[in-house]
Amino acid sequence: MSRHDHAYRSLFGHPSMVADLLRGIVRQDWIAGLDLSTLERVNGEHVAGLRQRRSSDMVWRAKQYERPSHLYVLLEFQSRSDAHMALRILTYLSLLYEDIKRQGKLLPRGRLPAAVPIVIYNGLPRWRSARQVAELIEPVSGLQEHVPTLRYLLLDQGALLARGDLPAGNLATLLFRLEHARSEDELRQALQGLIGRLHGPAFEDLQRTFVAWLRDVLLPARAPGVSISAITTLHEPEAMIVEEKIDWSLRWKQQGLQEGRQQGLREGRREGHQEGRREGESLLLRRQLVRRFGALPKQVDRRLTQAGSEELQAWAMNVLDARTLEEVFRGASHVQ
Repeated sequence: MSRHDHAYRSLFGHPSMVADLLRGIVRQDWIAGLDLSTLERVNGEHVAGLRQRRSSDMVWRAKQYERPSHLYVLLEFQSRSDAHMALRILTYLSLLYEDIKRQGKLLPRGRLPAAVPIVIYNGLPRWRSARQVAELIEPVSGLQEHVPTLRYLLLDQGALLARGDLPAGNLATLLFRLEHARSEDELRQALQGLIGRLHGPAFEDLQRTFVAWLRDVLLPARAPGVSISAITTLHEPEAMIVEEKIDWSLRWKQQGLQEGRQQGLREGRREGHQEGRREGESLLLRRQLVRRFGALPKQVDRRLTQAGSEELQAWAMNVLDARTLEEVFRGASHVQ
């Protein structure tokens, strides 16, 4: 289990986090029928027929107001897109139902309780994988009714934040905002919101969990090479970030560079150049510059053609926050 997944299991091991996630982020009609004060954690580990242990990240359940039964919520935490997530979810749900049957917890007339699988994704690129298991299966005419139709509920943090309608004081919203903070100001606002939301002795345990996540997961990932002091309260990260002069936008710069490399490699392979990687990076950077600053001077075009891979990568980092064409090439000779 990755450090990210372990930390998310700790954060969403608190019923307040799960309740806020359902009320403020999911916001679907079926949630009104749940008594969220009855939320309880369920063992998410199941044993398959060949005694191979399989585990969904987390399972919760809550009583329903108008039914004598619980509704189950499966939570999966992802930092990368998984092309076969729909198949994994189908497996987890099937094993959960087998476990419920084995324990004799079936409803009257042998029915299984309702369950909803939720995938929480914190990566920067938008989630592109199939959300319906039927999309993974080769279609055959006449067999449509025999194809599984399970669809999981996706919570793509970046897409939800971009939509701009998440409740401000919601615990899950604040977690998402911390994950995707692009600047010190955004981080500071999210931290202040979290401090206000977790005020009081009832939230002491969750406060400690957030502090551990900030210290052990979020800050080390955003500030590689920076010595993270022994943070013990939610008030300390802000002072540390200012003192260490952490570039909070580095994650986006690295992601942009990585995507540029990948696209450059694809461009290079398609064009059949021996120096496909370098030429692909040059082509991508040229397109970015034209889109940002308009037609390029001949000197710039010539520089891009002659530049090595390291120079191109450095300029690709600069273009993300440069205000002028000259600033893209800072550290190089003057560009007119």
